[in-house]
Amino acid sequence: MEELSYINIISTSENLRLYILEHTLHLEEMVSSSLGIILNLDWKKSKSFGFGSTALSFNQKVQIIQDFKELDKEDIKKMTDLMIIRNKFAHVKSVETFKDFFEIGTSSISVKKNLDKWYGNETKKIEKDEFKYKVCFFHLFWDIAQMLLNKIVKHAFEEGKKVGRNNYLNALKDEIMKMPGGNVIMENALENVKKQNLNI
Repeated sequence: MEELSYINIISTSENLRLYILEHTLHLEEMVSSSLGIILNLDWKKSKSFGFGSTALSFNQKVQIIQDFKELDKEDIKKMTDLMIIRNKFAHVKSVETFKDFFEIGTSSISVKKNLDKWYGNETKKIEKDEFKYKVCFFHLFWDIAQMLLNKIVKHAFEEGKKVGRNNYLNALKDEIMKMPGGNVIMENALENVKKQNLNI
């Protein structure tokens, strides 16, 4: 479906396992980058968030993000559900489709209910379940990416008051624009910050 081509901005893989892993790898770098910005450290050189053998796992990094008080229960649930999907596709060989995933246990059934609740309106015209839940997965990924970027932008505004708003925000924008789909992500993040009545 041409109108849904946006779901391929991060990965064009037809293999669902690879598609999910490529998205979650992208998100893991965003989580590490977010933590680096918030904690004011070079995450790529960090022992905790970088690429070395001592780096925290994706799950541990997500748990740190979840500890921030600004996250609401829905954000935390979305991150948890994404991790359930990622872990099953990454570690259970028999899980190759969403049908396999939904049949594997109660946590997967709960994820299915949440995907239907959160993204049912976007997918109600899609007849094939596998494609429907691939679109749901992309929306889940995108919501989490937006949430992380909103957190970074909010943090940037606070830091900008201290170190010079324009320099800090320009550097932040440059980093975001390097990401796949960065221009769309940046526009949406700034729009969401404006809605929160922050001084821009």
